[in-house]
This record gives sequence, structure tokens and C-alpha cells, in this order.
Amino acid sequence: MSLPPTHSTSKTGNTPVDEALASAREKTLTFFNKDIPPGCVADVLAQAERSNRDLEQMRYGMLTMLATQEASGYLLEEGGQNTLKAWITHKWKTSAAEAGNLATLARALHHQQLPLVDEAFQGDVLSLGEACAIATSTEKAVTDWAKVLDSADEDFRAQHPDVEGFRARLEFGLIAYKKECPKASVRQLRDAAKWFVAQLDPDKADRDYDETFDNRGAQFSPTFEGGFLLRMWGPGADNQLIQAALDAYTEPYGPDSAAIPKHQRTYDAMMRIFETALAHRECAKAPRPVVTLNITVPLKRYLGDQTAEPAVTEDGVVIPDQMISRLTPKSWLRRFLTDAEGKTLLDVGQKHRCAPDPVRQAAGYKEFHCEWHEGCDMPRSWSQFDHIIAFSHGGATSSDNMQLLCSTHNRLKHRLQVKANQQIWEHHHTQNRQNTAGDQGGEDGEGDPAPAA
Repeated sequence: MSLPPTHSTSKTGNTPVDEALASAREKTLTFFNKDIPPGCVADVLAQAERSNRDLEQMRYGMLTMLATQEASGYLLEEGGQNTLKAWITHKWKTSAAEAGNLATLARALHHQQLPLVDEAFQGDVLSLGEACAIATSTEKAVTDWAKVLDSADEDFRAQHPDVEGFRARLEFGLIAYKKECPKASVRQLRDAAKWFVAQLDPDKADRDYDETFDNRGAQFSPTFEGGFLLRMWGPGADNQLIQAALDAYTEPYGPDSAAIPKHQRTYDAMMRIFETALAHRECAKAPRPVVTLNITVPLKRYLGDQTAEPAVTEDGVVIPDQMISRLTPKSWLRRFLTDAEGKTLLDVGQKHRCAPDPVRQAAGYKEFHCEWHEGCDMPRSWSQFDHIIAFSHGGATSSDNMQLLCSTHNRLKHRLQVKANQQIWEHHHTQNRQNTAGDQGGEDGEGDPAPAA
């Protein structure tokens, strides 16, 4: 079969920008296509990071112009697309989700609604993805806040910020969070936005819960092959309860279950939950709960002060007040005393290597992800508690000497420490051999090296 000839047109122009980019592209590809010499991997990765930063700055510089063309109508007339999201999707060949994020950021920059984001990006505080995350999170929160103000009375409006004031406060909080936690990822920025919104709009968590709870549902659908499909939808806070129950009944990986994928182990956990419920239906005394869901509730919030920080799970999910009221009678309450900076005072000293539960809960109780210094999105519930100063080196099992590390970074930290110790001892052995050779060789410093200790 023969295909008809195609007529391809070159997309390479001859402007000064095209010539500069062609030269930079050639040098970049030549650099990254070479074999990496031993010991230079870190330098090559750093170069890749800097190169990507330059590409992001070029894309960022185009966004304001594109938003201006969209507002003027020339984007449709000349580019053939009526929205900036559609233009980016087709011209830049990106996904619709990424195009939507870039378009939201472009409009915010065009209307000068996020001056702190623009300043932070120019100052290398934010990446392009992080700027998009702040823009989209802020736009959604501001839209919801505008609906609240439209339905509120005059007294409520007088006591709360207007739409632009709400936007400015949220933007300020997110930029401050990023400066304080420079390794925070896009996901962590979005989680922080939810936390800040819960403080600026204390009723939002309850409104969202009520709205999604009213639309809750579960549906069983039989399949043609004799099986079934289960679909469930509802509030995100209820999802935390479901996940905690599944985690309690899910069998861990082991020799007998190494080949069983996670979705099958989740199914088995659900069947165990149902079987347990059927077995205890006729019991006069209900069994002791086996599910643990750790929720941190500030005392003022617990006492009804909605201006206090919201209640959150150990992974940073905001929990509505009505759910706290519902769970309190069935829960165990732990008291944590902190100083003005929020640092806990619990300490069990050097006697125990494995931290007891109160110390684990107190250690970094405001950290919701793995604390690896290069950044990590692994949630707290899937991380491990590691001694900052190793227990074998005299580190205490105390809340201020514990940090959250996922299993990967916990092992990596150990390997890096072992490697550093080996280099130190190798340096000492080399010095000893040189000193011994000098002592045995007289003034000329010649002689056989001493054997390694």
C-alpha cells in the first residue's frame, strides 16, 4: 500500500529569537547526549535543573502577551481558538489540564491580580508549576468566596474581607509558606492552600462537607461475566475514615502476598470488614475498634472558636467541625502541650531506641509529608520516624530529635552516612600510611607503607 505524498512545512523561522534558540538547542542536546563521566552525575542533574528553569522563564514570559491577545479577541481572529486554554492545548501540544493551569496563571498576570507570585517567580522562589498551583487554587477559592459574599448579609460583609482582600491574603500566605519551606512541592502547595482557605473561610469545610454529603451515593452494578462493580462517592473527610479502616484490615506485603497487587489486597480488606460486621451483628457487646485515625484539633477550635487553626489529619487533610463533634464521643483524646513556636516538650531521653506512640505523634505533628531535605510527597501516614542524630551516636529518642522520612529516603540517608564514614576512615588510613612511610624512610620520606589497620 502506498501513501500519498505529504507536504510538510518547516516551522523553523529566521528571526533573531529562532537563531538564538537553535544555537542553544544544539549545544544543549550535544551536552546531554554525551556519556556522563564518573562522579559527574550531580553536576549533570544540576545543569538539567538550570536548563529547565530557563525554559520555564521563556514560557512564563509569553503568558501575559497571550492573555492580552485573548482579551482583545486577536487570539480567535489570528490563532483560530476562542480561549487561551484551547490555544495552548493545540499549539503547545499539552494536556487540557496543564493548558487550563497556564491559562489561569496568564489571566491573573494580565489583570495584575497576583503581584507577589510574579515577584516570587522573578526571584527564583517559585517554579512555573508552583505559580500555576497558586493561581488555580487562589482562583477557585476566590470564586467560592464571591458566592458566599453574594448570599451574605451586610453585617457579614462588614466583618469579612472582600474578594480582592481575600485573594491578597491567600496569596500572601502561600508565598510566605513557600519561602519558609522552599522544598515544598506543587502538591504540598495545594494542600497548604486548602489549609489557608479553611482559616480565611472557617465555614468552607462544613459547606463542602454538606454539599458533597447531600450528593453521596454507592452503586452496585453486576457485570456480564458474573462479577460486580462498586462505585462510591461522598465527602473527602469520610474518605479518611474509609482509608483508615482499609489500612487496618489490609494485609501487608510478605512472602505469601508479594505477588498480590494493591487493588486486590484492598478488595480482600473490604471483604474482611464486611465479614467482621456480619459476625458481630448479634453480639451484646460491640468489639473494640481496630481503626485508628489521628486528628489534631487545636484546643480553641475544639472549644468552638472558628478563628483558630482548623483540625487536620496527620496527612494534612482539613476535617470539618461537624465531623469532629461526631467522632469525639467515640475517640481517645491525647493532650499535647506546646511552646509558643508549636514545639512539643515530650522527651523519653536516651533509654529507648523505639519512640513510644506519644513521642511519634508529637514529633513534627505539623509536618504532613516526608521531611527529606530535597523534598518528598510521601504522606505522614506512610512515613517512618527516624533519629536526626543517630541513636548509636548518642541521639535521644525525643520529639525534637525525630523526623519523618519515607522508607526510600530513610534507607538513602543511612547509605549516604555509611559512605561518608567510609570516606573519612579511608582518609585517616591514607594519612597513617603516609606518616608511617615518612617515619620509616628517614629524611627522604621513602619506605614501605604500613599495613592498613
